[in-house]
Amino acid sequence: MLIERSSSKPAALGSWSTSMTTAERLFASLMTSKEYREGFVEEAVQSRITAQISALREKGGGDYEAFADKIGKKTSWVYRLEDPTKPPPTISSLLEVAAACDVGLDVRFCRFSELVHDVSTLNKGSFYVPSFEEELKEVLGPQHKRGRNVRSDRHKPRPKSGAAATGVLNSSVGGLGQSHAA
Repeated sequence: MLIERSSSKPAALGSWSTSMTTAERLFASLMTSKEYREGFVEEAVQSRITAQISALREKGGGDYEAFADKIGKKTSWVYRLEDPTKPPPTISSLLEVAAACDVGLDVRFCRFSELVHDVSTLNKGSFYVPSFEEELKEVLGPQHKRGRNVRSDRHKPRPKSGAAATGVLNSSVGGLGQSHAA
């Protein structure tokens, strides 16, 4: 969806002028109440997650049973993952899907303006996520062969748990997430 910018602003919040962009209308709605904002966040997360899972399944051929096999779950579990009216999947479930599809997962808190921008600019292509191999081909070109000259530190062991990886992340971002006692 393309958003046209307008220089005119509504005279009052209740004014739903046609000159407002989708993002401006969403932001004006968010100003109505905290409960509205909570519902907006829940709906945005649930609908985008289910749409991305559906896009990942469709990218792999669209078959529910094959996708369920790929992620090691029952077909009914995949249907539930793609149903925005069901409770949202847990982070553990999302990590399983990400691992099976060889894609990254980013779960983070954000500003409402970021969420509004994201929601108001969504289109079908917004849900496409290339696998790591597909991304490597995009970045390095089609001549890339997996495993060739990728790591210069082959003698170093890889982290074996999420805790080890988190330690690397915490040290690389200045200890984010660690408690800082005064």
